[in-house]
Formats: sequence, C-alpha cells, structure tokens
Amino acid sequence: MNLFERYEVLEDPRDIRGKRYKLIDIIIMTIYGILNKHEDFNNIAYFLDLNSEYFVKLLEIECGKTPSHDCLSDVYAAINPQKFMEVFIEWTKDIVQIKSGNVINIDGKAVREAQDKINGGNIPYIVSAFLSDIGISIGQVKVGDKSSEYTAIPELLDLIDIKGCTITIDAAGTYTPIAEKILSGPV
Repeated sequence: MNLFERYEVLEDPRDIRGKRYKLIDIIIMTIYGILNKHEDFNNIAYFLDLNSEYFVKLLEIECGKTPSHDCLSDVYAAINPQKFMEVFIEWTKDIVQIKSGNVINIDGKAVREAQDKINGGNIPYIVSAFLSDIGISIGQVKVGDKSSEYTAIPELLDLIDIKGCTITIDAAGTYTPIAEKILSGPV
C-alpha cells in the first residue's frame, strides 16, 4: 500500500469549516520536512514556505500556499497519536519489506525541546525502535508521566515485528518480562 492508502483510515478530527488542507497533504508535507532534517513545526513550515510552489503543484492545494506552523501543530495535536503511530509503522514496514539487516535497537530518550512548561516543566520521554542498518525509526511510544521505560517497552514491542531480528536494549530493558516478550516474539 502506498502512503495515501495507508493514511486513508486515519480519522480527520478537524471541523470542516475553515479547513484548507487535506489531512493526507499535511502528513505528506510534514514527512518531506522531517526528511529534510527539520525537527519542529516552525522549521517545517518555513521549509514548506520556501518550497511552496512545488507543494502547491504536487498536492494541488487549492488555497495556493502551504500551512503555517500553527496549522501543522493544531492538526498533530488533534489526531489520535496511537492510530497515527500504527499507520506509520505499517507504512514503514512497506518501505522496509526487505531489511538490509535484522538488528533493532530499542532505547529511551528525553525529548528536551518539547519541555512541557504548562505542567511544571516536565520533559517527555519516548522509547524508540530503530533499524540501525537502514537508519529508520520503525516505532515510538511515549513513556507515561508517572512511569518508566520498563512499562513502555512492552507497548512498543506489541507495535513492531521483531520476528527473526536481533534486539539490542540498554539496562532499562533488562527485566524478565521484557526478555520473555522478546524471546516469545509477536503475540
């Protein structure tokens, strides 16, 4: 399935009034921005604006311009993150059907640029699965506020296909239930 077919199932929660961009168009433009090493909505919007003519023509955007950083931020805040991640993982599986290797690195990281200033300055943490041979992340799960990597790693393992792969993980994943889940493979 291509990107359009994969993301067709993702519900667009936005009100139809004032909606200028199709959800799939915003997803595609964001992916372009990320692939061009832009890591936040301000920089992605700036990149899109610099290449506005290309995107307007490519995606046949009726309003004639690319979305602002506020528009991008609002869309990603509104969509279901779990469903988005499921679709993203399925899409990356399509891309990586024939793996150049079978090593998956699992690790947790602090997302320092996303400090939650409203809720006391908490820094969000994510656990990622990364295909090191190809250089692509195949899944991420947010670590709960009052939780640890220990509880997020099993959720991530449920999302990705680890059959036949070698899993690398740091000390945060050295708990018997996690090791058993890795050894037993997908449920």
